[in-house]
Amino acid sequence: MTEPDVEARTVEALEEVIEELVDIEEYVLAGKPIPRARKYRYRVNKQHFISETPELTREEILERAGLVPVNQYRLSEKRRHGPPVEIKPCQTVHLHKGEIERFIAQHCEVQDGLGSDRRAFELPPEDVAFLDGLGLRWETVSDGGLWVIIYGVTLPPGFRVSTVDVAIQIVPGYPTGALDMAYFNPALGRADGRAIPNADSNQSLDGKTWQRWSRHRKGASTWKPGIDNLESHFVFMQEWLARETAR
Repeated sequence: MTEPDVEARTVEALEEVIEELVDIEEYVLAGKPIPRARKYRYRVNKQHFISETPELTREEILERAGLVPVNQYRLSEKRRHGPPVEIKPCQTVHLHKGEIERFIAQHCEVQDGLGSDRRAFELPPEDVAFLDGLGLRWETVSDGGLWVIIYGVTLPPGFRVSTVDVAIQIVPGYPTGALDMAYFNPALGRADGRAIPNADSNQSLDGKTWQRWSRHRKGASTWKPGIDNLESHFVFMQEWLARETAR
C-alpha cells in the first residue's frame, strides 16, 4: 500500500469516529466544538431531551417538550453570549453547530398565577422561563427600584422557618449589570440561635420589612455578562443559605 493510500485511510478512520451521546449545553458552555454524535442531548427550560438527529424544527422541539398547541408558544435559542434569539415557525435549528446552549419556551399569553400577580416591568424571556419553572408564585414590583419577588421558597434545614419570600433587586443595565444580595421576609434566623453575619440590615419594600443578606460576588463567582442571569443568582443565593446552616 502506498503512503498516500495510508494517509487517506487514516483520514477516513478519523472522520468515522462518532460519539454515542453529546450534551450540547456542556460543550457550548466549555467553548468546545460539538463532535459528531449518534444522539444529542438538549434542554428546553428545565427539561432535557435527546434527539437522534442533529436538526430539529421549532415545532418538533415544542411537541417533544409537550408544549402544544405549538402556535401558543414562543421558542428562543439561548447562545453562550448575547440575548435569546426567537426561532420562527417552521425554522430548522442545528444542534451540532456549536452555537445553541439551550432553548427557552414561553406561552404567548402572560401567565399570572391567580390573575392578580403584578408584572410591573418585563424580564428577559430566559428569566420568565426560569421563574415559571420554579412552580412558585412570583411578581415584578416597582418600589424605589425594580424588584422580583418569589413567594414560598423552600429553605434548607437549620432555619426557624421552612419557607420564605425572596426579593431580588433588578439593577440598571441588567443583564449586563450584576445582581447582588437578596432580601427575605420573614427575617431568617438559625434554629440553634446563632447569629447570621452581615444580615442585620433591613429594607422597606412593598409595605413590608425585608431582611438584607449582604453577600457579594468575588473571584470565580464574579458576574459574567452573557452567562449569569436571575437563575444563576438564585442558585448563588441557595448556596449561601446552605453554607450558613452547615457551618
